[in-house]
Amino acid sequence: MAARWREVRDAPHRALSAVDSWHFCAKRSRQFMKGWGANVGRDIRERKKALLEGIQALDLRADAAGLSADEWMLRYDLEDQLTVIYTDEEAYWRLRGMQNWVLKGDANTAYSQAIANGRRRRNSIPLLWDGPTLLQRPEDIRAHVDGFYRDLFSASPRGGLALAQDIWPAHCCVSPADNAALTAPFSEVEVWEAIKGMNPSSAPGPDGLPVKFSRPSGR
Repeated sequence: MAARWREVRDAPHRALSAVDSWHFCAKRSRQFMKGWGANVGRDIRERKKALLEGIQALDLRADAAGLSADEWMLRYDLEDQLTVIYTDEEAYWRLRGMQNWVLKGDANTAYSQAIANGRRRRNSIPLLWDGPTLLQRPEDIRAHVDGFYRDLFSASPRGGLALAQDIWPAHCCVSPADNAALTAPFSEVEVWEAIKGMNPSSAPGPDGLPVKFSRPSGR
C-alpha cells in the first residue's frame, strides 16, 4: 500500500496546495482500496469456511474414533487461525460502528453489523433538491454541496460605504509579512501535523478512510 501511495503521489495532477494533493491521493487510494477490499473480503470468507469445515471434520472424527497427537495439534492450529480472523473482523466493525457497546466488548454479531451499516446509510444523502430540480446522481449532489459552501464562505463584492484607509493606527493593522503568512497555502508539514493531532480510532470520514489509515508509519 505504501508503494501505491507513492505512485499516486508522484502522478501528475493539478494541485493549488498540499490539501489538493492530499485529496487527489486519498481519492485514488480509496478507489484502489475498494477493489482490494472486495478481493480480501472474499478470500477471508472462503478461508473462514474452510477452517470451520476442517475443525468440524476433526471434531466428528474425535467423537467417532479419537484423534492422534498430530491431529489434535492440527485442530488447535486451525482454531488459532480462525481466532485471528474473528479478531480482525471485530476490529473492523469497531472502527465502522463506533458504538459504545461495541467498544465495551460486546460480541461481533449480525445485529452489531446491521447497526453499523444502518448508521452509514442514515448519514448518506441519496437525493437533494436544488430549487425545483431534484438531484439524485452522487456527482451532482457533491457538486451542489461544494458550490453551496464555496459561495457561503467566499467574500461578497464590496459596495456601499467603506472605512477610510487610515482609520486604524499602524500598530493595529496586519503587516504585509503577517498577511502573507495568513494567506499562504497549506504546506505538507502543516497537513501532517493536523493529521497526527486527530484521534486515530475515530469513525471514517466522507472518504471512507479512518484517521489511522492516514497516518502511515515513518511519518
